[in-house]
Amino acid sequence: MSEFKWRDDRICAVALTFDLDGETIPYMLDPPQATKRMALMSEFSYGPNVSMPHILDLLDLYEIKGSFFSPARTLELHPDVAREIVARGHDLGHHGFMHERPDGLSDEKEERVLAAGIKVIEDITGSRPTGYRSPAWELKPSSPALLKRYGFQYDSSLMGYDIPYWVETDEGDLLELPVSWRNDDWVQFGFVSVPAVGNGISPPSIGLEVFTAEFEGLFARGGLFNMTMHPFLAGRPGGLIVLERLIRHLRGFPRVWWAKLSEIADYCHESAVASTLPRATTEIPAAKWID
Repeated sequence: MSEFKWRDDRICAVALTFDLDGETIPYMLDPPQATKRMALMSEFSYGPNVSMPHILDLLDLYEIKGSFFSPARTLELHPDVAREIVARGHDLGHHGFMHERPDGLSDEKEERVLAAGIKVIEDITGSRPTGYRSPAWELKPSSPALLKRYGFQYDSSLMGYDIPYWVETDEGDLLELPVSWRNDDWVQFGFVSVPAVGNGISPPSIGLEVFTAEFEGLFARGGLFNMTMHPFLAGRPGGLIVLERLIRHLRGFPRVWWAKLSEIADYCHESAVASTLPRATTEIPAAKWID
């Protein structure tokens, strides 16, 4: 049993996080046809073009600071959105350059993508990103060491614990702020017709039921409720209703720390706290097949 405790005797922590993928996704879903598919592109450009002002205003209304992650190419296309995220006090973290999964890249290409994304964020906002979230939440065993070498304070892509934990690397320990598919709006509401991607579009009540049940379970365990949303979904009219209802439900629970991931990372890096966190390695166990 971990001895980890949240700041100021809080019971659990809530982080509202958003993956602003924008126009990169069509190039991941249908590379040969992406430049010819206006409907597919419009589905994902809706996020930066339409959703973001609504999401930022809703967060302001409830005085919540969130954490946003975006591919660098999306930020190049929407630099004003990037600057507005930072100006309103939110985190802006690294999420690849074109939403590339690291496990599909060579080590050399992965490093070039990482460095290029850092430069774009720094050039647009004036600040170097301290947080990283892998596209599609996938890392390869060498990725945490690379992130550590480039000075990242935390990653938010893995699912090994209910609370923050350390991932051991040859470059030093990397803080992991875990996620879960149960806390992701894509699973409930994401849908692309061709190629067929997603599980279909759930009624808002079903999505909200999944999210609130997971929060209540994490509240009981003293965990981190790291809610992941995508502006092209969460910023739709019905998506905003779900988000606001979720905020109101969670606010009914006592002693909850609403925080940006960067604030949680800063807390976990304090020496008295760091020693209480669980630890994990990058080793993936080998299969053992029976003939």
